Amino acid sequence: MQMKRRKAGLILISLMLVLTSLPVSATEAGADLDGSGQYMPVKENQKQEPEEQEADTKDESSNETVTDETDEKSEVLTEDGQKAEDTQTTEDSQKTEGVTPDESGKPSDETKDKVLDQTDRPLEREEADKDQDDSSKKDMSLTAAQTDGPREYDLSSDNIEARFKNGQTEYVYTGSQIKPEIELVAKPDPLKDSSPASEVPEKVIDADCYTAEYRDNIKTGIASIIIKGRDTTQSVQQEETNAMEEDTFTGTKTVKFKITPADIKKCEVQAPKTADYTGKQVKPKVTVSYQGKKLASGKDYKLTYSNNKKMGTASIRINGTGNFNGSRTVKFKIKFGTPVVKATSSYSKINLKWKKIKDASGYVVYRSTSKKGKFKKIYTCRSGSKVSYSDKTAKFGKTYYYKVRAFRKVKVKVKKRTQTKQEYSSWSAVVNEKRKLSAVTIKSAKCLSETTAKVTWKMTTGAQGYEIYKSTEKNGTYVYAGKVKGSGRVSYTAKKLKKGVAHYFKVRAYRKSGGKTYYGKFSAVKKESFSEGQRLYTLFPKGVPTKKAEMEKYLVTITVPIKDEEGVPSTTQLRVHKDLAKKFMKAFQEMYAIGFPVRAEDTDTYNWRNMSSGKNRSHHSYGCVVDLNWNSNPMIGVTEGEYSPGVDPYSITPEVVAIWKKQGFYWGGNWKSSKDYMHFTYTNH
Repeated sequence: MQMKRRKAGLILISLMLVLTSLPVSATEAGADLDGSGQYMPVKENQKQEPEEQEADTKDESSNETVTDETDEKSEVLTEDGQKAEDTQTTEDSQKTEGVTPDESGKPSDETKDKVLDQTDRPLEREEADKDQDDSSKKDMSLTAAQTDGPREYDLSSDNIEARFKNGQTEYVYTGSQIKPEIELVAKPDPLKDSSPASEVPEKVIDADCYTAEYRDNIKTGIASIIIKGRDTTQSVQQEETNAMEEDTFTGTKTVKFKITPADIKKCEVQAPKTADYTGKQVKPKVTVSYQGKKLASGKDYKLTYSNNKKMGTASIRINGTGNFNGSRTVKFKIKFGTPVVKATSSYSKINLKWKKIKDASGYVVYRSTSKKGKFKKIYTCRSGSKVSYSDKTAKFGKTYYYKVRAFRKVKVKVKKRTQTKQEYSSWSAVVNEKRKLSAVTIKSAKCLSETTAKVTWKMTTGAQGYEIYKSTEKNGTYVYAGKVKGSGRVSYTAKKLKKGVAHYFKVRAYRKSGGKTYYGKFSAVKKESFSEGQRLYTLFPKGVPTKKAEMEKYLVTITVPIKDEEGVPSTTQLRVHKDLAKKFMKAFQEMYAIGFPVRAEDTDTYNWRNMSSGKNRSHHSYGCVVDLNWNSNPMIGVTEGEYSPGVDPYSITPEVVAIWKKQGFYWGGNWKSSKDYMHFTYTNH
């Protein structure tokens, strides 16, 4: 607006200069206007003073230059919006701008001064316009500052509006949380905004200035969004002071939206197309899923069956409940039952067995030598109660394929006469089997020595021999150990076994036919067992030591807690086999816990010596035995003393026996041939 006013002013001044210069020049030259509006020279008074003529020429030239520049920039328009002609509208323009000509057609001195004043002071007018524009800007800035300055926004007020960004207030149930996006808008406040409401824009509040909590936004019904102002404030920078001030946001606002039930028709339904006739209501399993999630029967939907007892077409109506509405119907056919067949075999035959079919009069068995080959009927059962068949004609080692179908007798009318006809069920699924050797059953696997074990099993019909496999781990790798020939030989002694390790065994039968060897299934795994004295082998993988120096490589010294009769605590040291150290420690800790007294002077473990008989080495030599309070727990007939439990506090009690038994030790007090009450041994020796 300011620039337009300045342009209009310049144009007006230029026009006035043109109008004032033309008449003066023409009069002094004695010119007059002809009928066409052109100036005509007058002969009288043509002679001019040189100075005046020069001045007039200079003024005319100056005026023409201004006029040309003005014409190049813009066209001069009258108040009526028409073009102003330079010559024809001169007088009108002069009147409009207050220019008054004298009697000779020249402008008056007052008019000249007025025009010169407007011409000679363009800078003053420009500065005045600039001051006026700056004042307008300042007023606008003050208005903006009043409108956009820092405020406290109460979200609960009517001036704060919560809007859904997509404009949607109803959503269909999805099974997951529904979180529509919202935005808060501060509308003009008539009490705070001085400008009309139409001139003050709405203000979108930054999402960082509030929190949105969604409630009840999964199931159908009315969901809520609780919007709360945060402590966080929004900064506002003022133009005048460059100071940072902050808007504050308080209060709470709640908006609601609706979650409507999903249509059950949009769910995925899995139901069988056929079902077997049972004579009772048939209710096949139905699975309903929505958005990839399985729905719950009775909660999300209910099933209603109809026409589902007799053979024919039955229906299942699925009615949505809870978060689902609507209904849909699926159909299935109830037909004469189809047998489900299982096949097993032995050396002499292939056995088929199936489930009884309701109302069946019998069954027909078909056989083939390939799954897609031609099946031939090999057996017809005339009883609906018999549900098995044994094929003894099948050759050993050859695979055969079987399928079975049921039939029933129905009465039909043919030419008004009633006849009995056989109606067949669908074929069963094809099963295959071959005659083969049965799996071996192992009876035992006993340790004979440190490096040998004997395995025995039951005889398998049709076997020509057996193969034996071994491993040092139950689920480890089994390697071939040996074999025996002849169906009657049912034992094998495995040799060169690893010392001190319990072995595992499995056996299978074999038979040769037509130049090919056929094998039965492996037996179940059997672990090598040790006699009580043979447990010693498991403690020495490289063999039982025969010299004291060899033995002491296996020993460790442990410090165990003990108490005396008065309950005074102390400790004692024992040398034991390193693999049994934890068991010894645990037993002494438990005796200490129950307060059983131990005398260190007559309690010991390792002692490299022979048995009292002198024939064999005592198992004390192997660090796997403890004699406990031997002065109060004698070996009857060998050591002196008397076993007096309940009287002598150092005598072994049933609680102590139970503690050592839990750690895998035997008690000499349980021996039948002799009683050694002090003695606890891991090898029962």
